[in-house]
Amino acid sequence: IARYQEIVAKSGLEAGFFEIEIFSTMRAVLDEALRPVMIMDMGAASTKLYVIERGVIRSSHTINRGSQDITATISKSLGLPPERAEVMKRQVGLTGTDKNLTDVITLTLDYIFTEVNNALLTFEKKYNKTVSEVILVGGGSALKGLSELAKNNFKTEVVSANPFSKLATPAFLENILRETGPEFAVAIGLALRRLAEEE
Repeated sequence: IARYQEIVAKSGLEAGFFEIEIFSTMRAVLDEALRPVMIMDMGAASTKLYVIERGVIRSSHTINRGSQDITATISKSLGLPPERAEVMKRQVGLTGTDKNLTDVITLTLDYIFTEVNNALLTFEKKYNKTVSEVILVGGGSALKGLSELAKNNFKTEVVSANPFSKLATPAFLENILRETGPEFAVAIGLALRRLAEEE
C-alpha cells in the first residue's frame, strides 16, 4: 500500500481510499450467502484462493501459477511465439478441436486444480464444513472452457462471477458483460464502495 501511496502522491493524484483486492471482489460478487464459498482469483502470475463464510475470510492461499503460465506452456510445447500462444489461448482455450492445445492448457490447470482441491479439503477438515461453490474471478478465468473443466475437477458447484448483475446496465450489453464480468470484479467492487459512501 505504501508503494501505491507513493505513486499516487508523485503523480499528483488524490486517492480517496486504498483497499485490499479481496474486499472489493467480495463486495462485487457475493450475496448474503450463509454457507462457505471459495473465490478463485486467477491472475496473470498467480491464482489466489479465499474461503469466505458470512462475510469473513476463513482461509486464503496463493498458487504461484496463473494465466501467463498457460501462455508460456503453449509457447514452449507447441513451438510458437508467445504472442501467438496468447492469441490461441484467448480465442480457442479449451473449446477447440486441437487436442494438443487442450492437453497443454490442461497440464498447467492440473497443478492449479490440485492446489484448489487441497485448499478445499484443508478448509473442510479444519471447520468440518463444505464449500458450497467456487466463484471464478480475474482475467485468467476468462479462458474458454475453464468453468466446465473446473466443475469436473472440484467436488462442488463452479460459477463465473457476474459483478455487473449488481449494476443497471443496457440489455444489449448483457452477454458481453456476463462474459467479461469476472475481469472487472475488483473495479466494480471499488465503485460500489464509493457509491455507498456518497449516499
